[in-house]
Amino acid sequence: MSYLPKRLAAAALAAAAGGTLLVPASPAAAAAAAPPAAARAATAAAARTAAAPPRNFRYDVYFPKYTHRGGYLTYTVKVRNKSAKGQHYMALTGDFSRAFRAVKVIDKPRSVKCSTRGRSVRCLVTSLDKGDSTTVKIRGWVVRRRGTAVAKFGAAVTSDRHVSLGALAKTVRSRVTAKSKVR
Repeated sequence: MSYLPKRLAAAALAAAAGGTLLVPASPAAAAAAAPPAAARAATAAAARTAAAPPRNFRYDVYFPKYTHRGGYLTYTVKVRNKSAKGQHYMALTGDFSRAFRAVKVIDKPRSVKCSTRGRSVRCLVTSLDKGDSTTVKIRGWVVRRRGTAVAKFGAAVTSDRHVSLGALAKTVRSRVTAKSKVR
């Protein structure tokens, strides 16, 4: 089924169920439609995980375009707070394809806490004041066959100092895809 018929079928299903496909435009609109107890919880959750506008923060991924079979790829992720005032916290996530057999964080500052599970990496950058930048280096070892090695990186930002890495990583929306050829 192509994209347009899928969307039309979903809209018809939502209309038949009496719902809508659209998400409320703001947390305040969602809170107004919710019961009072749920409204307070929704407002508090929105305040805790409110992401700063994307133009204030930037992350760039540098990586090689080619590698040999059985070799490795080193990804350099540079995170920068361009103009947001106050201290912010950023969750940086990386998901690596099956073309990788192992992934490891090889270089990071002490203020960055990272965890690796399988072919996924999560890092919490804890000190991003206005104008600050930090760099994390991640190395992935590729399998011994030709193809394409794909890594997807994402980031989410908050100013809540009591945020957990797992909760912030769930809010990651924007992604950068890094593709390298394995020769």
